[in-house]
Amino acid sequence: MSTKSMQYDHPTYITRNVVQLGSTVAGASALTEKFAAFSSLLVFGCTATVLATGTSTYASLWNGTATIATGVGAQTWSLIRVFNTAAAGATPATGTATYGPFMLSLFDGTTTNTQTNSAKPFFTNQVQLYNPTGTGTGQVQAGTNTGSGGFPVNAGDLLYVIQGTDATATASYSLEFQVTPLAPVSN
Repeated sequence: MSTKSMQYDHPTYITRNVVQLGSTVAGASALTEKFAAFSSLLVFGCTATVLATGTSTYASLWNGTATIATGVGAQTWSLIRVFNTAAAGATPATGTATYGPFMLSLFDGTTTNTQTNSAKPFFTNQVQLYNPTGTGTGQVQAGTNTGSGGFPVNAGDLLYVIQGTDATATASYSLEFQVTPLAPVSN
């Protein structure tokens, strides 16, 4: 198999794609399947769908800078990126970036009331991801996002979701991405 690059406006580079990361099992810090980037990609968002509700309440990040002070019935989750930090030709070394934590909840960012068990089965949140600081933090929960453009990942980077500490909540996750213009793809 060989690789090639196409014109910058080829459909490969302007079409958004979705990859299913699968669902988590019940239990704290459960993981989804891992997705290995097959080329240079821009990751734009993550969609989370409740499969089973939890019983926990969290003080959780909502708008990228403020944390909700009262309990919100939810599950939390974070997108993890594992990447190579070594220089070209050097022995590989890995680093991680964490995007989140985000709430999987009906909370709308306009109230600080306690909302116990506010997420119901098949409720869906969509979080737009971007990287304003280059650190993988400061992301914005759906409904308040002012960022755009996604964040770049390199070929070979791993992406997966880790859920929070609720013992019973489960969810299914998917990533929205596109291939970076002029990046090589399989022939």
